[in-house]
Amino acid sequence: MKKLIVSLLLLFGVSFTAQTQTTIEGADGVNVEIDNLSRIITVGGSISETVWALGGGPQVIATDESTTFPPEVFRMPRVPYVRNLTSEGILSLGPTLILASDDASPQAAVDQIRSAGTDLLLIKEEESMEGVIHKIKIIGEVLGKTDEAQELIRENQELYDKAAEYRKELTSEPSVLFVLSVNNGSTFMAAGTNTGAEKIIALAGGKNAMESFQGYKPVSNEAILAANPDYILVMESRLEEVTNAVKNTDGINLITASQKNQIVGMDGNKLLGFGPRFGSAILELISLLHPEESDL
Repeated sequence: MKKLIVSLLLLFGVSFTAQTQTTIEGADGVNVEIDNLSRIITVGGSISETVWALGGGPQVIATDESTTFPPEVFRMPRVPYVRNLTSEGILSLGPTLILASDDASPQAAVDQIRSAGTDLLLIKEEESMEGVIHKIKIIGEVLGKTDEAQELIRENQELYDKAAEYRKELTSEPSVLFVLSVNNGSTFMAAGTNTGAEKIIALAGGKNAMESFQGYKPVSNEAILAANPDYILVMESRLEEVTNAVKNTDGINLITASQKNQIVGMDGNKLLGFGPRFGSAILELISLLHPEESDL
């Protein structure tokens, strides 16, 4: 009888495990079998945010240094920045699953983590509403929270559509210079075309002030003077630094954004993460760039 009971329990256990396993194809084409969510490490700000937004926070044991939201992340271990991963530090924490942005690197670290037998799923990052939906769906499937994922998608789609309606009513299209950082107090690293900053500025009814280059690059003071942006947009954590640099740099302090004190900041991951706060990020930016026209 004991043998029969043990056999039945084992059979039940095997069946239960099989039912809870999920195989998901990562952004790199690697199939990952998800069977243990007890110790998750998240790598990439929007990946971490999405896990928390879907209720997976209690299973997270560490995040990478690019994760700044929610506040709980600062009370747990941190692994290196998403593009500067080390396998040793991550594996020492004993994760059962790593959820990472598809720009996680170096590749050698990714390969070493997988070679050690730890599941690592790369999730595609795309700076669009479609990309946000895909990310939420995949993470919802991983966590077994598909209903919560659908609700989060619905909320974002609703806010995204609301922003589109606002844009139709706007009567101006301000030029916006996004400044990523300031080097040596007066060299501005700005967003060109094909950047997340350009895309969200457009979604908020603005126009990117720098269109002569792609990506994020240092720009000359002459180029900024010629662009004469109506607004300067920065990550909130760098607002004071950038404001001081603008106000204290001869010539730059004469552009419209400086003269009208139109240097504005937003939470960096919310602004550029294209994660679970995407819809509200667009509406917040509309309110900053169109303060007299928007009623948000």
